[in-house]
Amino acid sequence: MYNSIYPNYVKSYLGINNQQIKRKQDDEKSSQSSKQAENSLQEERKRPQAQQGSETFFPNGEKVAIDYTRRQINITQVLSDFKNTANAIGAPDDIKQEVYSYLSLVENQSQKDAPNAQIIQSNLKNASQILDDYITKTLKKPSKVVENWVDALFLQQIDYKAPVTEASQVEQLPVVQEQEELSEIVEESDDGFVAKESVVEPEFFVPEDTRLKSMFIQAKKFAAIDEKERALYSFDNALEYAEELGDIQTAAMVRLEQGKLYDAFDRVEDALYSYNLASKQSNDNNVKARAHLSMGKIYDEFVKFEPAVNHYVAAASFAGEADNQKLQTRALSDLTVMHANRYDKDNTLLFADLTDIVAYETNSDSVIAFAASRNAKCCEKINDKAKALQYYGISANAYSADGDYENLARNYKKAADIMLGYGNRAKAKKLLSKAYLAIQNCNSSDLKQEIVSTLTSI
Repeated sequence: MYNSIYPNYVKSYLGINNQQIKRKQDDEKSSQSSKQAENSLQEERKRPQAQQGSETFFPNGEKVAIDYTRRQINITQVLSDFKNTANAIGAPDDIKQEVYSYLSLVENQSQKDAPNAQIIQSNLKNASQILDDYITKTLKKPSKVVENWVDALFLQQIDYKAPVTEASQVEQLPVVQEQEELSEIVEESDDGFVAKESVVEPEFFVPEDTRLKSMFIQAKKFAAIDEKERALYSFDNALEYAEELGDIQTAAMVRLEQGKLYDAFDRVEDALYSYNLASKQSNDNNVKARAHLSMGKIYDEFVKFEPAVNHYVAAASFAGEADNQKLQTRALSDLTVMHANRYDKDNTLLFADLTDIVAYETNSDSVIAFAASRNAKCCEKINDKAKALQYYGISANAYSADGDYENLARNYKKAADIMLGYGNRAKAKKLLSKAYLAIQNCNSSDLKQEIVSTLTSI
């Protein structure tokens, strides 16, 4: 296995420089968190349904292709309507291309034998937020019309498997630059919390040379549909051509992509070699940070503590230089987990605090909530229950603001378990009641049963 290689100028733990965000966490705001959760649930229930009698319409009033009166909607119909929505609101080509990048991932997933509904829904939500952002900027007033339309879709029975017999009739989505691999878009921690967006900032890198661009995108497409062997072959060709052109940046990006594929194949040494070359060749701090984060994860999985820490710190440092707070949050959170697993209380609390600070800089409720819930779990591990409850409080506010009711319910359940450990049955029952209220808007029957079972046993 290769030795750990990291920049000579890696900053110390406390030297990771970010502008700290001041936030007020007074008792009044804390006491209102349950009311905010209930209000969010009430607002969710008030959302207009996409169905209007026997007719169905786009957000701008134009009739859509989906027949909501049918018992089940196929994902190909959803994709068709989504593209027509982008056209109906007059989205420019750059906005459409960004939307199509998510729809391409949805289409690829729908063609698998067992499509992952959560991945499909996540990418549809991301695409809807892009269109809503465009509407907001155009009309100069907040808009969630497309996102609400998508939420209404999720209330229908959707068949996420694209029919083979109709595949030739479905309009092919444009070839665009792929985003992160699907496995990085939705992430689950060991305590069950699920991140609804990528904690690693997505890359939209495209080579300047036309031929190289085509080769790179083709390789990314093979990787996106899990054709690993073809993807590796295509990346090899792209790398060779990039080196002929002297395109160092593209060569580094190819190395990064190859590392991800080798990692998926469990070819650990090849993965480390590719990641290391990517970090050395690139002049982009985002690429360096992603390469070191990936190397840190490999060493972490093999319980190589020191090299894993070195790479995670390097990732946090480079991400800070790139002002990429999402990626920096992930690196710091992984450092928190590593030290918690060694029951190192001082460093666990140190990195938890840094993670919390940087997560707030992302201005993303999803990232803040996920980071705080991981911090809480780590604090439980080092037996600091008071600190764990504090982080569960932060994550509850963020999950509520994000409308993520399943994780909100899970969050309340975890906090209730701590209160039961303290013997405070009244507080635990109150938290479980909030969890039960939140879970009413979700399809997680197992979690609902777990909450009900615990609630009735008190």
